[in-house]
Amino acid sequence: MAEVASRVLVAVMLLGAASSALAGGGCFTRLFSFGDSINDNGNWMRYAQPPGPVARPPYGETFFGRPNGRFSDGRIIIDHIADVLGIPFLTPYLAGNSSEDYAHGANFAVGSATALGHNYFRRKRLDVRFFTPYSLHWQMSWLKKVLRMLSPEQGAGRSDLMASSLFLVGEVGGNDYNQALFQGRSVDEVETYVTDVVAAISASITELIRLGAKTIVVPGNFPIGCNPGYLTKFQSNDTAQYDSMGCLRWPNDLTKLHNRELRAELAELARRHPGVAVVYADYYAAAMDLIADPRKHGFGGEPLVSCCGGGGPYNTDLAVRCGMGTATACRDPNTAVSWDGFHFTEHAYKVIAEDAVLPPILARCGRRRP
Repeated sequence: MAEVASRVLVAVMLLGAASSALAGGGCFTRLFSFGDSINDNGNWMRYAQPPGPVARPPYGETFFGRPNGRFSDGRIIIDHIADVLGIPFLTPYLAGNSSEDYAHGANFAVGSATALGHNYFRRKRLDVRFFTPYSLHWQMSWLKKVLRMLSPEQGAGRSDLMASSLFLVGEVGGNDYNQALFQGRSVDEVETYVTDVVAAISASITELIRLGAKTIVVPGNFPIGCNPGYLTKFQSNDTAQYDSMGCLRWPNDLTKLHNRELRAELAELARRHPGVAVVYADYYAAAMDLIADPRKHGFGGEPLVSCCGGGGPYNTDLAVRCGMGTATACRDPNTAVSWDGFHFTEHAYKVIAEDAVLPPILARCGRRRP
């Protein structure tokens, strides 16, 4: 937990250094989000036909009472951020038609999205049928369309819009590694993707800054070695591959490499753009805190077992996903950290948002965490 607190302090200092970011010192009036299924609140369900298990119960059961496009039992991180800021839940980009739909911002995240585009993976001879085409670069093009709808003319109006908005870029990049590893590529090969993934994220942040963004929060990746899907797919009899919490070491080492390079790149971007707050959100540390001491946050004692899945030691079967007829769900998702083996429960997302994202945002607003 000390690691989480120290990185939150750094983020608060970065936001404080950019105190001129919001005109008049006010708080954020709009929220724009990019990424993959961690942030998706309905784009995948509108783009993918058929959308698959995420469109079936028990997805969405905890808060919404029905499947709604979120890969969870309820609200996700972006919802908790919006709630605390007093912003309505964001419209998924593919569900909007007019400027009124995006009056409070928009969510461009799409399930299975990557930081890099299809051509990159084709050159690696990977099967891109498992990737959505809506990579981070494509999502940035959607943002530009929305900006033209909200503020057709360049000038003070567009500048004010960008300065008073909060941009959450990610988590993204995880699928760039997931797809390759699940298609049988070695971790040594996949480690060579990291620099390119981080460069793609950096390019999008640089474009946001060029467009006038003043406050950009960029999360690192989660500890995928603690992910029930990874623990099931790469289960091993070699105890040396696991840490004291039961997580696989090598996937977490890959994530740490990504996060180190990402943090270094964000520091460089902040140095080059002193009037912009570019803040790293430590999803890795926040998630590891849940796994190391789940009862402290009100969870049960099996943080590596998914609530909804197809059985086995981690209640995760890659052939029987949550939402399929033979899958089963736990009675109380609030006691579980993992929802479906690849995504978190509403309760876990709330704790992660409160630990890793909200403190620096609220510090900029002159408020304390909820």
